[in-house]
Amino acid sequence: MKNLNAVILAGCLFGLSNSAFADTVNLTNSADGATRDAGLAAVKKKLQDACAERKGTAITDSFEVVFEKTSANPDVPKPYYVDGRMQCDLPG
Repeated sequence: MKNLNAVILAGCLFGLSNSAFADTVNLTNSADGATRDAGLAAVKKKLQDACAERKGTAITDSFEVVFEKTSANPDVPKPYYVDGRMQCDLPG
């Protein structure tokens, strides 16, 4: 019976901790650039800024490209377009 009480108490304490209320969300955004690297850097910056605006911490290892396209029109100043996704840890 003592073990059961200890398990219940530990579960209640964990449930009341701040880490239990933290949330991880997926952010998506898009950007364009003159080159592929410029487009990727721009979308990463937008995602990190959006996470910081929400007072969260960006998980940069989770960045992934969802969609990318290069314009065939030579008159377009930023022909590379990219959609990206990144996870963000938000405080509880």
